[in-house]
Amino acid sequence: MKQQRITTFCLFVLLTPTLALAGAWTTPRGTLWAKASWFQQSTDEWYTDADQPILLPDNTLGSRAAGSRQPYRFNGSYESTAVFLEGYYGITDAIDVGLQVPWFDQSFDDDTRIDSPAESGFSDTRVFARWRLFDKPFLLTLKGGVKIPTGEFKNEDGLIPVGEGQWDYDIVVQAGRSLWPLPAYANVDVGYRVRTENTEILREPGDEWLVNAEVGYNPLPRLQLALKLDGLYGKAGRSFGLRTESLTKRITYLAPTASWRLGGDTIIEAALRISTGGRNFPAGNQIIFGLSTSVSASDAVPW
Repeated sequence: MKQQRITTFCLFVLLTPTLALAGAWTTPRGTLWAKASWFQQSTDEWYTDADQPILLPDNTLGSRAAGSRQPYRFNGSYESTAVFLEGYYGITDAIDVGLQVPWFDQSFDDDTRIDSPAESGFSDTRVFARWRLFDKPFLLTLKGGVKIPTGEFKNEDGLIPVGEGQWDYDIVVQAGRSLWPLPAYANVDVGYRVRTENTEILREPGDEWLVNAEVGYNPLPRLQLALKLDGLYGKAGRSFGLRTESLTKRITYLAPTASWRLGGDTIIEAALRISTGGRNFPAGNQIIFGLSTSVSASDAVPW
């Protein structure tokens, strides 16, 4: 059970919905878009995985609901750094394909341990395809994704695996619209993730709903400010064929974001991702920095 919970802690970035571009806007034909993002989190709190018994003021036994924000037991602390490398290529103006490769360096420690569980390395790869169905009166795009278990999964006590050991399948509907004549946009994504069984440990994470909503505004030609809401809302998972509420994962983040166009299509981005609620996830804030650029494929390949 302890190993199962440690595994849950380390996967918060991998399981969280991420957007390569502004939602429904696909990559133009013949254009290659690439981005590197750096995530960092250090926290001593989490959103609990199950109801917890507590002693009430009248000395009777009560319970604290699952999802309560609490310190880790035994003075626990969680540290994670992640780098996401991702890119999209426009096959047509309405269809593009993408690839995402994450790298993690993470550890968990508490007073019961002599050696802190830690692991680093490349995690599971995701591939995407998007099809913009129409662009008036707003953009509507259909996105599909597959997570391939390419990251190393170790089922050993005291280790935090960087991979999950199972395939996942995403289907996402993305709607976006420019708010011109205001220099602003709005976008909403709603998706569903089918999570299959890790046959090595007979664990099936619960399927998940994915939600992203964002609004952005350009107060200056090079400066964009945005406010994003990211949510992941999982169902109960199964372990050895039995439904287990403690495997339920949920998290909601509010992320004020600022980006600056350095020149051409090169953009630097900074965000503070603030957790506002969850279950079976680390609590606290994530700091994010990103650098992205777009080039014509003919310019990217010299021959």
